Amino acid sequence: MNNTFRAIKFLFIILCAISSLTVSPSYSEQNERPNILLIITDDQSIDTINALGNKAIQTPNIDRLAHSGMAFTHVFNQGSWSGAVCAPSRQMINTGRNLHMTGFSPVSNKTTYPLMGETFRQSGYETFITGKWHVGDNALKRSFNIGRAVHEGGMAPIRKGGQWKPWLTDFGEKIKWAKKQKNQHTSEAFADAAISYIETKEKRNNNPFFMYVAFTAPHDPRQSPQSYVDKYPAESINLPPNFLPMPEIDAGDYNIRDEALMTFPRTEKQTKEFIGEYYAMIEHMDDQIGRILDSLEKSPYANNTYIIFTSDHGLAVGKHGLAGKQSVYDHSIRTPFIMVGNGIPENTRAKGMFYLNSIFATTAELAGIDTPESVQGPSVLPIIRGEKTVMNNYIYGSYRHFQRMARNHRYKLVYYPLLKRNVLFDLMNDPWEMHDISNAEGSASIIQELTAKLEELKVEVGDPLTNDDPVNSYQPFTGKVRPGFQKDKIGIKQTVFKEH
Repeated sequence: MNNTFRAIKFLFIILCAISSLTVSPSYSEQNERPNILLIITDDQSIDTINALGNKAIQTPNIDRLAHSGMAFTHVFNQGSWSGAVCAPSRQMINTGRNLHMTGFSPVSNKTTYPLMGETFRQSGYETFITGKWHVGDNALKRSFNIGRAVHEGGMAPIRKGGQWKPWLTDFGEKIKWAKKQKNQHTSEAFADAAISYIETKEKRNNNPFFMYVAFTAPHDPRQSPQSYVDKYPAESINLPPNFLPMPEIDAGDYNIRDEALMTFPRTEKQTKEFIGEYYAMIEHMDDQIGRILDSLEKSPYANNTYIIFTSDHGLAVGKHGLAGKQSVYDHSIRTPFIMVGNGIPENTRAKGMFYLNSIFATTAELAGIDTPESVQGPSVLPIIRGEKTVMNNYIYGSYRHFQRMARNHRYKLVYYPLLKRNVLFDLMNDPWEMHDISNAEGSASIIQELTAKLEELKVEVGDPLTNDDPVNSYQPFTGKVRPGFQKDKIGIKQTVFKEH
């Protein structure tokens, strides 16, 4: 009997030891609520990190995160009802809701749903933002106690100072709302603001913090110090396998601003220069991220802060004849996603198969905060705890009323509503999405399955588009059809591309 008791006691001790390795929402060495550092970049593709496979770019500090935590390979933006894809993406992140159900739309920049920063703030966290917001003034004021060097709008156009002389806003902690033009690169200004916040936090209060650090890099204008540009000369850049001079399908929106950044047809030289500037801006931003991480490591919060690194969406940068992110190809809808912190296995990889709107519930669970009932994206901690391998077996994607996508672990179906056309990719054998197999033997049943799943997913995300009348059914989100692409003229034509 004593031996049995000792065996049971020993087993109990082992189980307790194992459970201590799992993520606990309130774990820290001081048994305090953990801090959250969320780093969001702008337009950064999944394939722009050295540690995750791209040896042509140097990203030592994002690599630090990848080596220190879990990197997910298949995390998705659900798409966009706007050419400015970053706005709906950030709305999904900050409400935790699906694309067409955030409360935001082309006619409203306000929502009644609880916001992520607002929820942390109401739970006793000090909430801080620096960098790009793009979710509206009302939501900004609801979400954060303190803002330093906040870029309230979308991109940083050259006519308004570009990356080197941006207009940035400060507010909170005895500073009134004030916008000033700063004579400093955005990435450096945001890093300085984040570092200053970390260094002064302890003097201010003992509340846990939620930091929202959102770089405008590597969104154009692609301006970075010349020393970084010199590292990536055009002659050293290899074109991606799916580079094309022209898109193979005119989906209806290739006259948008992003696509006008390069001439049609794309040239190899121009595309290589484009990629080089993109890589230079990412490496410069990476160095600023390193400065923030160094400051955090020296602070009292080093052992009690969870870090999430991600981007709002990806970017084509020459792939498929495209420059921007207005598509459902993987280069545009997949994003890097890394989590670091207590209980998160180091230097591990996971598939994930979830959307960016899971950030809200995930950070809330880490902090031990009740997730609002309005949040639709689930926490991804079950993957970290080993309870699940993926969150979804099917993923939805869209771009305005021009494109729809449903994919599983192997196949991706892209449907063009205005063209009434299906394209099917075998992602296992064609990861660069170069070969349409929709007419291949055996593909009909796959298309049928994914078409049915797409209709289910449309309901799940609140997509109003109907296949028999895509333009009119999508009017609540699409507004007017762009000039030159009237309903009766849309087809496979690749001759007219106008800048807006």
